[in-house]
Amino acid sequence: MSMSNRNMFILILSAVLMITLAASTSALILSGTRDDQVKVSVVVDDSGSGRWASFMAGLEQAAKDNGVKLNVVSTGKNLTLNQQYNLIKDEIAMETDGIILQVITSRGTESIITDISGKVVLELVDTSADMDFDVEGKSACIEADNVEIGRALANEVRIAFGNKLEGHKIGIVAGNQKLHSIQQRLRGFSENIESSGAEIAWIESNNVSLQDRIEFRQVIGQADIIVALENGGLEAASEYAQRSGSDVMIFGEGTSIRNVSYLDDGIITSMVVPNEYYMGYQSVAAIVRRLENRLTPMEDETISFRVVNRENLFDESNQRMLFPVVE
Repeated sequence: MSMSNRNMFILILSAVLMITLAASTSALILSGTRDDQVKVSVVVDDSGSGRWASFMAGLEQAAKDNGVKLNVVSTGKNLTLNQQYNLIKDEIAMETDGIILQVITSRGTESIITDISGKVVLELVDTSADMDFDVEGKSACIEADNVEIGRALANEVRIAFGNKLEGHKIGIVAGNQKLHSIQQRLRGFSENIESSGAEIAWIESNNVSLQDRIEFRQVIGQADIIVALENGGLEAASEYAQRSGSDVMIFGEGTSIRNVSYLDDGIITSMVVPNEYYMGYQSVAAIVRRLENRLTPMEDETISFRVVNRENLFDESNQRMLFPVVE
């Protein structure tokens, strides 16, 4: 596939996925016709972001397959935990049957999660949270093995440099370290890169004005490798490289079409992509199973991930994960 055809392919699929995302985040997605239709509400940070496109497609497909009325709550960036809780209480007041929640922070959530799961079925996505022991299985979490994502990113750095990293400096865009998932990614990366001989030049965990923060970090301690532990940081690192003309090598976790485009253009060297379509689908399916049989406990689940680069970006299996189509 030529470069022009590849870029056109990405642009067309980007448009299709953004239309899907816009439809998913509108007031309600209706599936099925029964009067006692199950209602499921979704609360995630910045729900309209392209970062959620595959996840939203999975939600929508599961809603259609299971006859679920799905409400993706409209949210902006950087909600507080209290704001999330208030949104959830509004959904419970409107008699939702289940909540799919990406907590904005994993810390200090025990009482909130206990309250929510005592009223509706609760599925946490993307990251686990502090919670009391749930002996009745009223809530669960679906996420990737985040330590392994961190390790995989370290492996990709090692491979790119033939495992000869002495004299190289790494900058880490560490994401929201209030989330267990991102903490685990940092731990996995740090443990696996430690013996490589590379030096950690800086770690940035402030997500405000992230492009500017990366540029500032590069001025005071320049790295020739940047590793981003989540999608927004990977976009910011790529935009920094474009804006500055830097030849820094970039690796990271990503899910958005923007990052797919940066990968195709060679700005990103290698990208770890969790199967968030499956995460979205299974989060709805798990709530439906619990509602159909209250004796069936909710169970945590781990989703898979793939390592994607320019050479395998357009492999059929990767296309199905990066550009899912709702049937």
